[in-house]
Amino acid sequence: EDCPRTRDEKRISKFYRPWQIIQDFDRCLLEQGIPCAGVATRSGCGVRCPNTGMPCRGCYGPLPNVVDQGAKFVSALASIIDSKDPEEIDRIIADIPDVGGLAYRFGLPASLLERRVER
Repeated sequence: EDCPRTRDEKRISKFYRPWQIIQDFDRCLLEQGIPCAGVATRSGCGVRCPNTGMPCRGCYGPLPNVVDQGAKFVSALASIIDSKDPEEIDRIIADIPDVGGLAYRFGLPASLLERRVER
């Protein structure tokens, strides 16, 4: 909600890292194909990362009423992919080296994912 970048139609066919494209600093990072966790993150930081051209990492935690921040972020990423072909979707997602690590960087301990320790 605090991000000053404009959001229009979020449909992408490729994900990028911030250094791989020349950004439009007025347009939503997610719409440019840069995975930005702002859509799943509580505001309050002053939008520091997006204001410098870096995507939000999600460090302020989940939005109110969001049980699993990582799931919300993965859902947002999936919803902007401009394809219905499973193979193409897999190719697009493969542009993100570690989707789980990106989505659960700060929220894994509080996530709904089942975990167990094997000894």
